[in-house]
Amino acid sequence: MISYDEALRRSGPRFKALLEKIPKKGFERLPPDWLHWQILERLTILKYADIVEGSNVLEVGSGPHAIATIALAELVGERGRVVAVERGRWGDSWEVLKHSGLSPRVIPLQEDASKLPFPFSCFDLAVCVHGIRSFDGRQSIVGAVKEMLRVSKERVFLAESSPFAKNKAQEAHLAMYNLRRPTFLALGRADWGDLRYLPPQELRNIAIEAGASRVELREVDVGMPHHLACFPSDLILKVEDSEIRENLMERWRKALAMLERYGEEHPPVIVLDAWK
Repeated sequence: MISYDEALRRSGPRFKALLEKIPKKGFERLPPDWLHWQILERLTILKYADIVEGSNVLEVGSGPHAIATIALAELVGERGRVVAVERGRWGDSWEVLKHSGLSPRVIPLQEDASKLPFPFSCFDLAVCVHGIRSFDGRQSIVGAVKEMLRVSKERVFLAESSPFAKNKAQEAHLAMYNLRRPTFLALGRADWGDLRYLPPQELRNIAIEAGASRVELREVDVGMPHHLACFPSDLILKVEDSEIRENLMERWRKALAMLERYGEEHPPVIVLDAWK
């Protein structure tokens, strides 16, 4: 993995100055620079989207920390705008945006991504970065991508982590992340999302099913840590079925041991362009 200083250097002086405005804050297993790392990863991925300054961009699934929103708002520049769609998990997004100074470039919209309120193709680009996994199932993803294609002028940009690891640190991330969905299902909370990462061919199939006329895929190795897989064992302990609970706890202990031994690295990212 690259160092934090090297990641900052690659991002350029303008983005480095932007990150310095955002306070570092760790909690539980997350180190103080976890949010900065996540924003840097989004910037790395979004450079493949070929965003032109002054663009009007739709972001689907902005999430509770405005991670990709920050990178998008920087890339569109002062004349551009980001319409950030989120179903309801805003979290501390506006606090982060306020610190960054980019909030004037962002328009929040609380909507279901499969029923966007725009009557025509009014966006230069529609994007969803690491948001596919937050949907509640495949059909919801297809519906959202269909809407993204409808309201974009030409193209949709999707990015999601690969389910295939290339080293032990990536395996450790996947081992812990892959506990989230079965835990939520055991708790009767399928609506909490965190689907397993989809393989490239499945992402391609989803885009085609949504109506894309052409799809291009590539794999990007970001070489950065990924701290967001881990989650409290407290959730697992709330599972009522004792057999399921013990199985999940055993997997959780093994995954935690892997994280502590190997670290946690971002798996390769599948980047997809889909044309109308």
